[in-house]
Amino acid sequence: MCWSFKQLLHCGRPLSNFKLTATIKTKVKRTTNNAMSKLCLKDYDAYGFDLDHTLAKYNLVNQIQLTYNSLIDFLVHQRGYDPELRTDVGLHKDFMGSHGMRMLTQEELVSAYGPNLIWEHYEHAREAVRARAAAQVIDYLDKKNGGPLLSYRDILWKDLQEAVEEIYRFQAFGENSGYFFPVIKESTSKYYQSSSEGVKQWLLDLKQNNKCVFLTTSSHIDFASLTASATLGEDWKSYFDIIVSNARKPGFFQDHKPFLSLDYNSLQQHGVYSSGNHSDLEKFISKLTGADKPKVVYFGDSLCSDAFPVKTLTNWDLILVLEEMEAEGYHPHDNTHHYWEPEERDRKIVRKVNLCVDEEEEAYLLSRQWGSFFYHPEADPLHDRHMNTFWGELITKYSDIAIPSMEYIAGLPLDHQFTRFDHSVDGSTDGFSPAKPKPLLPLVLSD
Repeated sequence: MCWSFKQLLHCGRPLSNFKLTATIKTKVKRTTNNAMSKLCLKDYDAYGFDLDHTLAKYNLVNQIQLTYNSLIDFLVHQRGYDPELRTDVGLHKDFMGSHGMRMLTQEELVSAYGPNLIWEHYEHAREAVRARAAAQVIDYLDKKNGGPLLSYRDILWKDLQEAVEEIYRFQAFGENSGYFFPVIKESTSKYYQSSSEGVKQWLLDLKQNNKCVFLTTSSHIDFASLTASATLGEDWKSYFDIIVSNARKPGFFQDHKPFLSLDYNSLQQHGVYSSGNHSDLEKFISKLTGADKPKVVYFGDSLCSDAFPVKTLTNWDLILVLEEMEAEGYHPHDNTHHYWEPEERDRKIVRKVNLCVDEEEEAYLLSRQWGSFFYHPEADPLHDRHMNTFWGELITKYSDIAIPSMEYIAGLPLDHQFTRFDHSVDGSTDGFSPAKPKPLLPLVLSD
């Protein structure tokens, strides 16, 4: 199992990826969507949200440094690695194509990962923090051995997996132990970004007219409470009709485990629960809203634990929160709202939201070595700049629309009409909002 940065934030619980590489051709459960259909939030009975990197936005640079430091601290203090292993992770933002910290040549990359440079182990660039630590450990082991080892798996991955399991185990939060939780608890403002008043008002607006707003997170409730309080405020529970922690996504959408609660024997409005399953949650939504077959849209950032299971195991729609859109930039066109034109901005933005872009965070999300998250020029002989990467194909197939952050959609009126991705067309880009990522545009527009 290959761990990711988001998995670390989920208290060390590994998330199954449903073998996405083997099931990429799986059809979505509901196939009525096409390029001409629209998505309008006003049409739904219920709105579901993931927490980490969806509603809750992190100060990414500080979070990456903390996660890296936590891993190195464990290796040094618990496994006897050399303290010189530690470095400033910011000095090695773009090392992913490497043996240790040595950058591989293009020929070596193709030999290791194929002509299309597909490496499916990390969904987002921000998730590579464990690989950064691993690269330095490889250098350390090479130096100690006097040359490259035949295999690093037994030593390297065992030590790093034990680091993750120990440091991010959910009990560590209550114990205030380990190298991660005590630090983040001591200075939440350093590691989280507060949601704008516009996002908070938007959540309240969604609840009008007997609608349901719910939260499902794979984090345990103590860490989820810290995260939500730091981003939405101490009254964060008031924004939701029901809260589910330790949801074990993607298992939440497939399994039938019961909801657990210390206070209730059945699902109640404003209740806080653990575990559970989407089928029983949908019954609660039906009872609350009065809709026999409630129409649900879910917001999440993970293609593996949110988008894929939602689109294959439920009848819900999926809005993907994709930070890479913001990092790689986008260009307004006729089919989108224009945040950059004053007259359009005044007409479209109805709540006060934060649309600022952190340039330092962009540097951590972009890769000169691997190129765009959305476009691989070597796999585009016709040069039509269609979306042709591994993760890009998953975006098209397993999400309805993709947005850079919650701030963008929260600023728009609830009756705004979004164009969906066309699931029947490989590499469809219609569902990007507010615009297509720049790497997918003709060079004359993307410059």
